[in-house]
Amino acid sequence: MSLSIQKLTTLLDLTCMCYQETRKIELIKGNTFSEKWEGGSDMEKGHHFNQEQKLVILESAEQVGIGEASRIAGVHYTTVYGWRNNLEALGKDAFLSYCPESRGRGIKQVTEVQEKGVLDTWERYPGFGPSQVRNQLRRQGVTVSTRTAQRIMEANGYRGIRKKQEKEASQRFEASRPLELAQMDILEFFINKQKVYLLLLLDDFSRFLLGYRLLTETSVDEVIGLVHGAMDRYGKMEEVLTDRGFVFYSWHGANRFEKFLEVEGIHQTHARPHHPQTLGKIESVNKQVQKELISQRRFNGTGECESALSEWVEMYNYRRTHQGIGGLLVPADRFHGRADEVRRTISEKIDPDAKMCYQSDGVSRSLMNLVLDSRGGVALYILGQPVDLFGGGNGKAVQC
Repeated sequence: MSLSIQKLTTLLDLTCMCYQETRKIELIKGNTFSEKWEGGSDMEKGHHFNQEQKLVILESAEQVGIGEASRIAGVHYTTVYGWRNNLEALGKDAFLSYCPESRGRGIKQVTEVQEKGVLDTWERYPGFGPSQVRNQLRRQGVTVSTRTAQRIMEANGYRGIRKKQEKEASQRFEASRPLELAQMDILEFFINKQKVYLLLLLDDFSRFLLGYRLLTETSVDEVIGLVHGAMDRYGKMEEVLTDRGFVFYSWHGANRFEKFLEVEGIHQTHARPHHPQTLGKIESVNKQVQKELISQRRFNGTGECESALSEWVEMYNYRRTHQGIGGLLVPADRFHGRADEVRRTISEKIDPDAKMCYQSDGVSRSLMNLVLDSRGGVALYILGQPVDLFGGGNGKAVQC
């Protein structure tokens, strides 16, 4: 069927407009339209656009689209998105009068590998921010700056949330080895209209999740069961840090959980009331699981949520890079004593996960640690349990 006169006129107008906008951008670059159309060379590395040129490109992009305007100008589409964001934030007059303090190094090119890596990682981990995406890619041997990752993500719909600064500067502390200290907390949320409780047990040194339980009701038995299960699998922790919730603490005497820890020889420390910073590491995990899983999925029931949690915990322990331990390591690297090996592997640009060194059905780790304490004594830790080598019972030295 032939096109009507009106439709044909519209198409001709659009074609003419696109040509004019394309020509406008080409004149800015100093290239002819025919050269570009025939595959002429892109902008030379280090080329700078002034503010007037940027504005012309942005105005043209409104007609032909940002993707086409970027292609013709020889810049990555994220660069044009950045200009547009600046224009919207400053206004036209302020945008034109804006003069950077330093000229900079020109337009930085974004490679296809970088763009694909950022978008694939963000799709796989939708709760990640730009710095987390960058660290995840560095672990795989792909170098990209946080700013570049942010530009790519923002151009594809990412909207970051500005973090509130802490009112009080908290004193940072960290255990010196695996199983020296574990943190424990309960996260409450809803599945449909049912309130559920996520009980988490975290190794302070490595940020490795030693275990979790999803409950419809909290109880001392469940808390004891979680700690006991972690001890059976990984070894005994020396100390447990909790808040003063009723399942962890009793104001009158000791509850069964406290008695359990006493029998096992595990010291218990309580966080200060109304001071969540003391449990900062486990509170951080609470926020991460909410951001990366709970807010991303709608669960039909506790069984479906339990399955998703199992996958998330495995990902968190073995695949997700952690900012608190340097940004390149995953919690399992530290917990299993592979931190130095992984850093060396990453420096050689080899993916440390490609060797499948971690197996979900069986956990291998160092069974023994030899530690020099503050008094000059030497202690042997077997699966987290201290065995004195010198300074044993009744003041007698124990020789091994």
